[in-house]
Formats: sequence, structure tokens, C-alpha cells
Amino acid sequence: MYKKLSYLLLVLFLIFVVSGCAPKETGMPIAVSQEAVKEVTKEVPNIPNAVLITTFESGKEEGWTPNGEGVSIAVVDKDTHTGKYSLYITGRKVGWNGAQIQLKDLLKPGKTYSISLWVKHNSELPQHIGITMRRRYDSDSSTQYDWISHNQETPGGKWIELSGTYQIPAGVNILDLALYVEVPSNSTLDLYIDDLVIVEGKQSFRITPELFNLFASYFKDYLN
Repeated sequence: MYKKLSYLLLVLFLIFVVSGCAPKETGMPIAVSQEAVKEVTKEVPNIPNAVLITTFESGKEEGWTPNGEGVSIAVVDKDTHTGKYSLYITGRKVGWNGAQIQLKDLLKPGKTYSISLWVKHNSELPQHIGITMRRRYDSDSSTQYDWISHNQETPGGKWIELSGTYQIPAGVNILDLALYVEVPSNSTLDLYIDDLVIVEGKQSFRITPELFNLFASYFKDYLN
């Protein structure tokens, strides 16, 4: 029992390190045997308070849809943040065009959520890429747009995380609530997205390649 507990604590510590929840320290790397990983993988709890995870490892869009006329989205295996698949967005014509996912029936009034999404483009110039919440509550006279995270200098050729928190007021009735990715600086830029994680609370959680490889079967089967 104590041996299993030690393994579990070690793996949980590694989760915090690779997900960015603990500060990096210098020193010798910690070696974890494959036996230890296999021993505790089935016992490690699910991501605390996870509301939604999309990794596209099902080979499907997993709830994402095009945002804008003429926009196309496709699950591809030519460039990924983790795993085998990501979502590729093409056919954009204006800055807010991209991909969106409906959250109306998932997020609840009076709650705060932490959101993490990885994006990539291949332009030679830095681009302004952001994730925005389109929402309308019964208290709104019209649709509103709330920035979650916008990076105005997103470099090309590498995966970049966009993350932030979003709070829904208590007592409202949610009429529409959708998260979407946009590129205000470039109306025709194609881009990739991967590894959306939404958790309840202010404690953020991100999927890294190291974490994905450690618990690949969990992330692959999450939506199946």
C-alpha cells in the first residue's frame, strides 16, 4: 500500500511540473520507471473539475464547428501539439473567422472557469491570435464579446498556449455561450488548434506533450 502511495505521489508531482503548475528547479532530472507509471496510471484520478477536453484523438471535430461563411475545419495529422491529430482551420475571410465550440449547456452561472488552448500558424510574421467568448445572457440587450486571452505577437512555426479565466455571473440565464479562436491581424491566415482544456475554478491545467504521452489512453478516450 505504501509503495503504491509513493508511486502515486511521484506521478502526481510530475503532473504538476509538466503542466506548469509548479516552478522549475535546477538539478538532476527525476527518473520514473515504466513499471511505476504502469502501476499507478489506472489509479490516477481524472483531471480535477474538468468540464471539457478536446484533443481530436477521436479523429473527429469533438464539438468544434466553423465560425464564419466559407470557413472549413478538418482534423489532420500533419501538425499536432500532442498525439496524432489537431484541427486545421482554412477559408477565413475576416478577422473573427475561425473555429468555435458551443458551451451553453456546459458552463454554469456563478462559476469561474480556467481555459487553455494551443494554437499554431506558419506565417513568417508574428500574428495577433486570440480566444474570445461570444455570449448573451438574459440580462444583455445584444450579443457581447469577451476576450479570454489574446497574444498580439504570436510567433510562427511553433505551438503557443492561450489561457485565461472566465466568470459567469450568478443568477443569469445563458442564451448563447461559445468560445472561438480568431486572428484579428490577418483575415486569411490558416491555423491549427489543439488540446482545449476547460476546468472549473481558477487553478489552470494545460496538456503538454510530456503529460499526453504519460496518459495517452486517457486523453484519447476522453470523449469516446
